[in-house]
Amino acid sequence: MSCGLCQNSICKDCTEFLDPDTFSFKKDLAEELRHPRYCSLCFSNNVQPALWSYKEVMSRAQKVIIIDRPQRRPLPVLKSSEQILTVTDCTDREETFLRLAFLAAEQGFNAVIKTKVESKKIRNFGYQKMSWQGTGFPASLDAARLSNRS
Repeated sequence: MSCGLCQNSICKDCTEFLDPDTFSFKKDLAEELRHPRYCSLCFSNNVQPALWSYKEVMSRAQKVIIIDRPQRRPLPVLKSSEQILTVTDCTDREETFLRLAFLAAEQGFNAVIKTKVESKKIRNFGYQKMSWQGTGFPASLDAARLSNRS
């Protein structure tokens, strides 16, 4: 076997394997993170920092506020983006929201507003499954004022 980056030969015991789904929420994955096998040096220099960064963004994404229903009063929006976030081919509603939240957290926002989530049935002969897709706008909300509104 050989390392995916430096192409040096490595034994199976020294090989660092990377699951293909490790960075599944990232839209634009760097070429150096697409290999299944790494030597210890390449893994610690290239993959490990990216993995730490990915986990940090994922932890922020789990705290992102999702606004999926129209609000009676205006939201305390500090900053909003005009760029729409789009995710497709999700397995369920929760994954769709988490993927939108991950994209917002990656850009430094703490909320997704004007969220629309839809599902469609996909029939394959006698089997049926759902495919979810969603859109929303990343925003920064004043969380203190938002919690006082309730």
